[in-house]
Amino acid sequence: MRKHSQCVVLVARLLLLLLVTLLVAACGREAPPRAAKSTPFPTSAPTHPAQLAQSSQPADTAQATGDPRALGDPNAPITVIEYSDYQCPYCSTFVHETKSQLEEQYIKTGKVYFVYRDFPLVDIHPAALLATHVANCAAAQGSFWPMHDRLFAGTWAREWGSGGERDFKLFLGYAQDLKLDVAAIQSCVEAQWYAFQVDTDMRQAAQRGVRSTPTFLVNGRPFVGAQPYDAWKQVLDDLLAHQ
Repeated sequence: MRKHSQCVVLVARLLLLLLVTLLVAACGREAPPRAAKSTPFPTSAPTHPAQLAQSSQPADTAQATGDPRALGDPNAPITVIEYSDYQCPYCSTFVHETKSQLEEQYIKTGKVYFVYRDFPLVDIHPAALLATHVANCAAAQGSFWPMHDRLFAGTWAREWGSGGERDFKLFLGYAQDLKLDVAAIQSCVEAQWYAFQVDTDMRQAAQRGVRSTPTFLVNGRPFVGAQPYDAWKQVLDDLLAHQ
């Protein structure tokens, strides 16, 4: 009886530890309001034809059209959709510690198709929406992933976070460093060409039960938080073994 009680206590402690780990590995617990309500720039629908065409693509059907926010083979047996926030430290942890390993072992080898989607937690991250617009405007110049990586490097180094003009100037500096058309990035952000796309991402995330970042849908199943590479490997290898 005593051993049984000790086992019950041990299991309870392990479950509590797991719960705590999940809570500290992700940002936010509730879905944020619509993107347009918290932007530092005037609200407008996307007006550029290229942005209108892209913004109407659903999160998991855009692969056929060469989605600039995706990596890998669209025909891979596993599709991972990430809902992320550029100001979320746990999202930055995933990029800094895990993403490159996933790219080398699963994305570049044709096993995983990786799709990025926006879920800026505007209630707690004042600069997240601005960064989201900058990244999407960089996508119009074929540089979504370089800007994505640069923004998260800035998060990791705590270079920005207020959401004000200082951050915007810093982001334009990132664009210059990446040899992008800085004036075009500025105009794109200020006109909010991607407002509808961001709003669509957030609505789809809410419909799928996403409440924190980073949240991943692995072949439609949620995988929440900045999980270590070993946890990813276990999940992905198990799916691949049952294909």
